[in-house]
Amino acid sequence: MNVNKTQIMAIATDILKAIDTPGETALRVAQSLTLADVRGVPTHGVGLLPLYCQMAAAGVIKVGAEPQTNAISDSMAWVDGGGTFGQLTGRLAVDLGVGLMQNHGIAAVGIADGTHLGRLGEWAERACDADAAFLAFANTGGGALNVAGADGAHRVLAPNPIAFGIPTCGSLAQHVIVDFATSQVAGSRIREVANAGGRLNPDWVIAQNGSSTDDPQSFLDGLAALRPLGGASAGHKGFGLMVAAEMLSALAGGLMAGERDAPWFSNGALFLLLDIRRFVPREDWGRRVKAFAEYVDKSGYRLPGTGRSSTVEDRLELAEHTVAALLQLAAELSVNSHGLSAPVNSRTVTQSW
Repeated sequence: MNVNKTQIMAIATDILKAIDTPGETALRVAQSLTLADVRGVPTHGVGLLPLYCQMAAAGVIKVGAEPQTNAISDSMAWVDGGGTFGQLTGRLAVDLGVGLMQNHGIAAVGIADGTHLGRLGEWAERACDADAAFLAFANTGGGALNVAGADGAHRVLAPNPIAFGIPTCGSLAQHVIVDFATSQVAGSRIREVANAGGRLNPDWVIAQNGSSTDDPQSFLDGLAALRPLGGASAGHKGFGLMVAAEMLSALAGGLMAGERDAPWFSNGALFLLLDIRRFVPREDWGRRVKAFAEYVDKSGYRLPGTGRSSTVEDRLELAEHTVAALLQLAAELSVNSHGLSAPVNSRTVTQSW
């Protein structure tokens, strides 16, 4: 449904304030979630607010905490999220990395206890704005293990995301952003399908008996696992990426699967930044990128991350069940609906593992 973006921002901010989130933090998290919806990634948009409130109530997210930084070397640092909203931690990690990169050409930033870092593509975009090529790996700190191995059906790892950002230096409207789970889809995509009353692509998940299924509830009930990226025919490739993300994220400050029993997840991550101007003048790179984009466009394709938006001026497209979940949450927290309305009795799944 088509909604007013300002209304969504206002209700999201007020929901966060209602669970005792400081005002500036609430606004920043609401902006980040809304940006994900603008970018056409509803799995990481305002539909996460019921889950965030659940995590805060369980003490997983500490709404008043602030991330802390520690230097490792001239070009390496570490950020301890301290259980705060991952949107604060991710932003700080990028800004810290940009400063180190500008002085030394390259930077590595590890993240521990990031709770949910949100859409990694947002941090790639922020790094690219500073002319940094960006690479990120993330894991879940041993929680939310809902992905099977390449030739199995039982859950062993998480959909550890990987993101790349390549700056376009003003030659295109957006940077080239690649951001994906190392499973066929993220668990949050299953949640969205379930909330919409839909069915799954049968190559997304595998049932405990090894058969394919299109039933999202089987996954949500723990009776099926996500397949690794590549699915039934090439899942070994996705599983390899998943293992790499798991281990590199743990190296940088997180925990690995199997090191502890974790009822919830908390992202560990590794962010790498490279100053492209150390290799090529900014203007030259922009010219080459534009020529490459034109070549791809003439071939009938587009570069990843460019041209995606689900907003026109101050309007935004959201699923009816997302709006209904926001209104339900607002009512429970005695938050002003800001004139927003939606069909009632929509299904609301929050967790997706």
